Amino acid sequence: MNIMVDIEKIKKEIVERLIPIDPIKIILFGSFATGNPNPDSDIDLYIVTNDNTVPKNYTEKIHYQLKVAKLLRDFQKLVPIDIIVHTRKMHEQFITYKGHMCEDIIQKGIVLYEKKPL
Repeated sequence: MNIMVDIEKIKKEIVERLIPIDPIKIILFGSFATGNPNPDSDIDLYIVTNDNTVPKNYTEKIHYQLKVAKLLRDFQKLVPIDIIVHTRKMHEQFITYKGHMCEDIIQKGIVLYEKKPL
């Protein structure tokens, strides 16, 4: 990976690409969020969709993942992107669990976009 990639420009483009799916939140986490990427770093994104369901099976879960991945496909040519996609309900469960991954995302991540409540 080329760490000379303009992460600030990519952050804006990521948000612009994901707005059509009406996300609630987009968070950058991992080495790019903490400011110490290395040549093998990927862009780690946590995306919360506006869907109010919990997928019943793997097929339903992968549906949300693929919906986001398709919108970010072009960026994969510049830098690897690793995404975690949760629905609103999954996000509520995730932050209640308070595991290591959750803490890393919520406490150390950079919120790129957050939908304002109505």
